Amino acid sequence: MEDERNGSGAAADAAQKSRFFRDARVEAMQRRVDAVHSEAEDPYTIFRLPATVRGRHPDLYEPKVVSVGPYYHGRAGLGAAQQHKWRLLRDFLSRGSSENADGQLGACLRAASALEADARRCYAEGFDEVGADDFAEMLVLDGCFLLEFFLRKGEGQLAAPGGAKWAWQHMYHDVLLLENQIPFFVLEKLHALAFPSEGGAPDREALLDIFYKAFAGDLPSSRVIRPRSGKTIHHLLHLHYECNVRNPSTDAGDIKARKANANGSGDANGASLAVWKQSPVPSPRSSDGAVKGRLTSMVPQAAKLEDAGVTFKRKTTPRDMFDISFRYGVLHMPAFVVDEAAKVLLANLVAFEQGGGRAARQLDGGNLVTGFVALVGSLVNTARDVEVLRRSGIMHCMVTHDEAVRYFSHVVQYTTMDYDRHLLACLFRDIREHCQWSR
Repeated sequence: MEDERNGSGAAADAAQKSRFFRDARVEAMQRRVDAVHSEAEDPYTIFRLPATVRGRHPDLYEPKVVSVGPYYHGRAGLGAAQQHKWRLLRDFLSRGSSENADGQLGACLRAASALEADARRCYAEGFDEVGADDFAEMLVLDGCFLLEFFLRKGEGQLAAPGGAKWAWQHMYHDVLLLENQIPFFVLEKLHALAFPSEGGAPDREALLDIFYKAFAGDLPSSRVIRPRSGKTIHHLLHLHYECNVRNPSTDAGDIKARKANANGSGDANGASLAVWKQSPVPSPRSSDGAVKGRLTSMVPQAAKLEDAGVTFKRKTTPRDMFDISFRYGVLHMPAFVVDEAAKVLLANLVAFEQGGGRAARQLDGGNLVTGFVALVGSLVNTARDVEVLRRSGIMHCMVTHDEAVRYFSHVVQYTTMDYDRHLLACLFRDIREHCQWSR
């Protein structure tokens, strides 16, 4: 009997301990659930690409010379530029209004420390191993480097080690990589400390001027525009996007031009063929799901279109590089360049559109860059297709034809969008219908 009582007591103790541990685990899990942000509250604006995308072409997404922000901070091979950042920090501090650089540096570091928690929340990874002081120092060093780098550009100087042009070009494209960013509000604060306005309020227009001028010409045929007043800018790549990519359906000047063309007074390029105002027509769907829907929503490759009687012409006065139209069997496209710089910039603009997060959800341009790349990717499937666009004066290829084909194939492969409903969907549909009529 004694053994039975001891046995039942031990079983009760074990059950009680099990309940205790289960309750503790539930509480721990609940704390983690409560800590997760809802989608509407998602603070992430600077995130990493999936490893499968970055791993296939790290040359498109990883910095070659200089790191900005925590993702590549301290990475081997970037040490020379890290030392150069300290030189540019010194030069930027000398521009400030404080009587001595020490006072200016202290003000910057105090401001960065105050912003550190908010800045850290902008990243999809927590970087718990990086202390608050180290994180604030990184924000000051990288933020002042960016400001001085672009200020020098506006002054006609190349802020690269030794003034080397090749190094400057790599640095410029490095600071526009999706994973190589710091929050724009850090730049705003550092700029306001160095150049306080008379009323004490930050001079945002002066700050935007620094970058606005530098971005001109990055996308062929595009005129750089200022983001609308009050537009929240999350980081430098986002600002570049807002300056170069816009949804024509929300642009007042383009709405007026489209109405003029609808009345028969448009230009000879067919610049406003109802691409922007027609409702997309759904493509046939099947039980195969998105893959078959995507295939039926694309357009034939350039050589096949040419065989079907389609003519390719370079648009002489495009609104921007996305001003593409199809009319009476003629596909009008602005000229664009495919070189190493363009490959990197386009890939990261697409990745930005695709990445989600708070910044991507607020884009005015929708998936315009993704739609453009999807169009070119569907047109260009062989070296012969590249030659068709080259011969028409549309694609100026500074890489081999085969390399251009592989590039667009890679970028399109990892994009996700509704191929029935995007800003170029009606253009895709009109081309497909023309080919069906020509059979």
